Amino acid sequence: MKKNCLAGICLFFFATQIYALPRYALLRGEGNCLGCHVNPTGGGIRTEGGEVYSINDLPMWKRGEKFSGQISEGIRLGGDYYSQFLMFSQTRPMYHFSDSTGSKQITDGDKTTKISAFHLMNLSIELDIKATNSLHGYLRYDALGAVSAEGWAMLHIVHSSGEIIQAGDVVNNAYIKFGAFLPAFGIRFDDHTVYVKGGSASLSEFQHAGFFWAPGYRDVGIELGTLLFDHIGIVAGVFNGSETHPSSNFGSDPLNNKAFCFRITSSGELIENMLAGEIGFSRYLHNHTDDNGLLANMTLNGLHCSVRAGPVTVLSEYDFGKNVVLSGARTVAKTANALCIESAVKVTKGLDLILRYETFKDEIDPGDGSTITGIAVKGRYTIGAQWFPLRFLEIRPQYRIAKLSAPNPLEASITDNFTENTFLILTHVFF
Repeated sequence: MKKNCLAGICLFFFATQIYALPRYALLRGEGNCLGCHVNPTGGGIRTEGGEVYSINDLPMWKRGEKFSGQISEGIRLGGDYYSQFLMFSQTRPMYHFSDSTGSKQITDGDKTTKISAFHLMNLSIELDIKATNSLHGYLRYDALGAVSAEGWAMLHIVHSSGEIIQAGDVVNNAYIKFGAFLPAFGIRFDDHTVYVKGGSASLSEFQHAGFFWAPGYRDVGIELGTLLFDHIGIVAGVFNGSETHPSSNFGSDPLNNKAFCFRITSSGELIENMLAGEIGFSRYLHNHTDDNGLLANMTLNGLHCSVRAGPVTVLSEYDFGKNVVLSGARTVAKTANALCIESAVKVTKGLDLILRYETFKDEIDPGDGSTITGIAVKGRYTIGAQWFPLRFLEIRPQYRIAKLSAPNPLEASITDNFTENTFLILTHVFF
């Protein structure tokens, strides 16, 4: 049992990887992440501007000489290292069935499982090759093999350099990207255990909670994106649709149906250095086969809204869909929805207080054609901090408590209630 729990730790906290800080783009009222990242949709290797921001604006204490990941003209090197210590406890009911039919139920009280462990999560090397001002190649490789390799090429058709088409007041940027990467859907939260993303691969014996956006999720396809009027971002992509096989480099759908992903956002600064906001809508479509081998038209929609008022930033996203592949590719839910509201309060330079509230619910077919509620997270509350004491170093302590329910593994008509407590300290070194 303990061995299984320790294995589950790797699945659960594998997802606590930090890809980007979307609230920082919101601070500037920008419609994309190009101010700090090579990737317009955020995450991955940083631009020279992002590097300067990491040195001068992020850390509490500025130490050391100037650093650059630029190893030669047009070639930039980056890296990310993640490790953490965690303590986890789960309280769940205990059931015994006294006869051969299992019809008699005896409740013996609750059982609490406690686990603590160190976890080496990720050690990735990133490489950006800038062939011209408009043409980039990107590669990310994790030496631990914890996440699949990501690689893509991107051509800026409309760019400030004017190599192909000169950027203007209406169309500020337009690009085409092809390769293996994360589709642009919703807010790119910097914690992929949130339920609107990959959720949590549970330490418990029942099921996972969250959507198919597993940690390190990437799909193979092509993406088109544009920035209009400095504030409207539109991204559309076509992919293999590898929700159940995110490490695959080739289409796994026997019917050869492709997945379509679309996101539109509008952002801007309403009061200079004081009030900014962003609203957006995302949609993901894929006709795939469900657990019974039948064609299921998966639709996942996302409504997202973010506000920054002085030192306070609030990111919120509500996702809902039908025939959705759930966390860990465990099953296909008839319906599912998730909510995440995260607030960050800047205490001082290099230190933010993080508060988060989440819910999740899915409805599944237990195997007899009926519909029952699968996982129902009534509320998961998180309090933590994001501390950048020195340049390129982040320390993130966090405490979570979740109240949830799920069908009993022996009798689906019985609902089990769970309480999960988690404390973790994540260390992130990046450049």
